[in-house]
Amino acid sequence: MRIDDIKNVNSEAGVIASLIHNPELYFNSEQLLPNHFSDRVNRCIYVAISDLVKRGITNVDAYNIIEDLNSSDATRKYADVVTLESLQELIDMSDVLARNSVDEYKMLVSNVMSAAQRRDTASVLKECYDMCFDLNEDNIEQKIYTAIDDVMTEFTTTNDIPEYRDVIDGCWEEIKSRQGFGYSGIPFKFPSLNEYVTIEKGELVIFAAEAKQGKSMFLLNCAIDLLKQDKAVLYLDSELNTRLFTARVLAHLSGIEYRRLVAGGYTDAEADLIEEAIKWMKTRKFTHIYVPSWDVQSIYTAVKKIQHTQGLDVLIVDYFKDSGSESAWDSYAELGKFVDLVKNQIAGEMGIAAIGAAQATVYGRLADSAKISRNASTICMIQDKTQEEVEMDGVECGNKKLRVVLNRNGMQHASGEYIDLMFDGNHIQYNEAKQHQPQSPF
Repeated sequence: MRIDDIKNVNSEAGVIASLIHNPELYFNSEQLLPNHFSDRVNRCIYVAISDLVKRGITNVDAYNIIEDLNSSDATRKYADVVTLESLQELIDMSDVLARNSVDEYKMLVSNVMSAAQRRDTASVLKECYDMCFDLNEDNIEQKIYTAIDDVMTEFTTTNDIPEYRDVIDGCWEEIKSRQGFGYSGIPFKFPSLNEYVTIEKGELVIFAAEAKQGKSMFLLNCAIDLLKQDKAVLYLDSELNTRLFTARVLAHLSGIEYRRLVAGGYTDAEADLIEEAIKWMKTRKFTHIYVPSWDVQSIYTAVKKIQHTQGLDVLIVDYFKDSGSESAWDSYAELGKFVDLVKNQIAGEMGIAAIGAAQATVYGRLADSAKISRNASTICMIQDKTQEEVEMDGVECGNKKLRVVLNRNGMQHASGEYIDLMFDGNHIQYNEAKQHQPQSPF
């Protein structure tokens, strides 16, 4: 069987006949495109009828169809395919084939699009098959994913526009389904932070800190907390290979100091805690990939692969930086492409939540801010508290402060406001501390 043999000519004829008798049915099927018709004559007539309807002309006869096709350079080539005589013959026969109800018409459209989807999918798969034998093809994984996704996207898009009264109940149910303890989305480990931002599909939250100030440990804490919520997590790590990352994870989960754990200075009872942590991690939907030199295309392919094979709720990127600071990516321009990829093509188009880290300057601003801030949904700054702030807030209020400095989806901190965190680097632990009481200026 050939690809061209995949068709439903009866349904195609039914669509054309129905539009001849009731052209306004077209507005119930704008997702149906001329290239979805296998028959060339039907394709040409559909082009003309679509144009006539959009121009407000509802008298669909042979003359108007021919004149419409001849009216522009883009459609004039179609006029040679049909004649007045053949059109008139089709119109005379259309009484038998035409459907008058919207539901019947939609059924015909669905049949035509189903056949078109099968044809296009078969054609794309053949192209992918041919690519596999062309050794000069590069980035083959991304090309295959993109080709298949393009076909699926075209045939899952709908142009039906429901009235608001028909969607408001569904929207409210979705809002309620996202409700947690006073917030929506997936909560962070830190309750006070959830009052400002949560982890949501399509959004990118960036945590910034100066060099060697615990960015990676913060993201690890977020990752483990997400796993405790039974979320599927992919961790892209430009800093630590999987062995070193695993050592941090086990120290975090077991409560054993990192240095003692990696040096083997732990008791038999503590060894049992490590084994329990390992067993628990094996039950989680988690992938860690060390990416010291991957490019944007490879990252896209990796995320797609994980999404298709394992499922994916949250992507964590450790971390966003340019090549001037020992980057895993080739240049400053590549950083912009990478952040755009994570926010728009991964978080936005794939429906995945994303969080990541970036480096801050000593002045409390993002390094490479133009490349990162443009796409981030929320930016949070993590800083050491000064000795004066520790004394003023109290030791129980922690040694770190977190400020939401940019937030497109909610509140952000005013100058002098912050969330209190306790950081214990020996145990790879970030926890929310007791929240300080702001001092009155009077």
